[in-house]
Amino acid sequence: MSKRSRIATIVIILALAIYAIVSLYVIWGLTVPLSRQQEEDRQRIAELHQQIAELEHRLENTDDPDVIRWIAEQLLGLVKPDEMIITGGINHGGD
Repeated sequence: MSKRSRIATIVIILALAIYAIVSLYVIWGLTVPLSRQQEEDRQRIAELHQQIAELEHRLENTDDPDVIRWIAEQLLGLVKPDEMIITGGINHGGD
């Protein structure tokens, strides 16, 4: 093999190696955000499963006083006679 063909072979191998490295970097750059999104999606799924379990518990235990209280407070907006609901902000003007 002549010196010229060895140099050509080395240049081709280096070019292919650089191409492979750049391709891997680009692929890695695309997979990192996807991995983060996957983890966020898994967390959201876990939260939704927890909410479903809570709702199923309430549905199965509609005679439970705690469930009745939750329905009254959260869904109907009711409070005990000795409780006070504070909503909105403070009005500082001449309205």
